[in-house]
Amino acid sequence: MSLSSPAQIAAVAMALLWPFAAGLALVLWTKARAVRRQRRIAALEGGLKGLFRGVEAEGVPSHLAFVVEALEEGQALRPARTVKPLTAAH
Repeated sequence: MSLSSPAQIAAVAMALLWPFAAGLALVLWTKARAVRRQRRIAALEGGLKGLFRGVEAEGVPSHLAFVVEALEEGQALRPARTVKPLTAAH
């Protein structure tokens, strides 16, 4: 004579194990999502590095170099700003 049937044992086991299985599924899903995100970020960073290498290899176009030179010359011609010290009013 048995105190419980196999169906009852299975029902109790399922009632106790499903929260653990759900937690494990959540952890695995979160880790997989993080891996996908890291791969996407790595791909974007690789694309940016390639873009910068391409710009670096091409050099600065002459018209852009002319504009940068003009800005630097204008900055050199402009007098430096001086900050006047505050004086106490008597």
